[in-house]
Amino acid sequence: MKLEGVFPPITTPFDDNGFIEYNHLTENIEKLNDAGISGYLVLGSSGESVFLDEEEKLDIVSTARKSIPQTKHMLVGVGLESVKCTIALTKKISDYGADVAVVITPHFFKNDMSHDAFLKYYLLIADSSPIPVLLYNVPVFTGLNMKAKTVAELSSHGNIIGIKDSSGDVEQLSEIISLTEDKEFSSLTGSSIVLYPSMCIGAGGGIMAIACVLPKSCYDIINMYKDGKYAEAKKLQMRLIEPTIAVTSRYGIPGLKAAMDLFGYHGGSSRIPLLPISDTALKDIKNIFTNAGFL
Repeated sequence: MKLEGVFPPITTPFDDNGFIEYNHLTENIEKLNDAGISGYLVLGSSGESVFLDEEEKLDIVSTARKSIPQTKHMLVGVGLESVKCTIALTKKISDYGADVAVVITPHFFKNDMSHDAFLKYYLLIADSSPIPVLLYNVPVFTGLNMKAKTVAELSSHGNIIGIKDSSGDVEQLSEIISLTEDKEFSSLTGSSIVLYPSMCIGAGGGIMAIACVLPKSCYDIINMYKDGKYAEAKKLQMRLIEPTIAVTSRYGIPGLKAAMDLFGYHGGSSRIPLLPISDTALKDIKNIFTNAGFL
């Protein structure tokens, strides 16, 4: 399986009491289906998966699958701290229609997460998983960075098909691509700020939070690059920078959801301990998207 294109890491809509609004999840997916995307990441960081119990996770996967066409890949986040728990959840989400298991680096015992520990963890999961595995490197949340050498070794396993690298480090991504270019291995950026430069070094696309708000803009950057319209792709990339910062590092998932509301999606509330954004922050988000020419 070769993963290419745009994959929104869909959010989980909650009401003000923290209950999942499955109808709004369905409506968001149905709207995104027409935006030129290649698939979805369900239960990723943007989906607040760390706040969900297993029953809720499976209900979300089941609901999402009903709205995601078979022509689009459904990637599902399953990474837990232990091999046993990750394998168990992987098998369950496979039964619910997941196409790919996205496995974040275990990170609670940071000091022990060596190259060899990562190899053992991921190889055992890949051996047992009934569906392909996508590595997920996101240092901003885990405090750990999976090195290119580790990724390259793991890429030799037939059931490990790629990586979502959210480090934002184009140099590291280029090294990963260089070390895996002889494999059927998909390298996807997790940062829309570097989508265009990532395409220039051989990435297949991205799994990016801003794609929950501006999926077509992400799709356009990729297509412009493929069509040789480099100046246009770079210009659109530059316009995406401030909106991306607003819905990631500056205002986080509550900010992402607020931006979704502005564009006709159902963002809604987040679960505590994530707090609602202030009126001042909402005004700032609106101004940022307006100044960038998206509103």
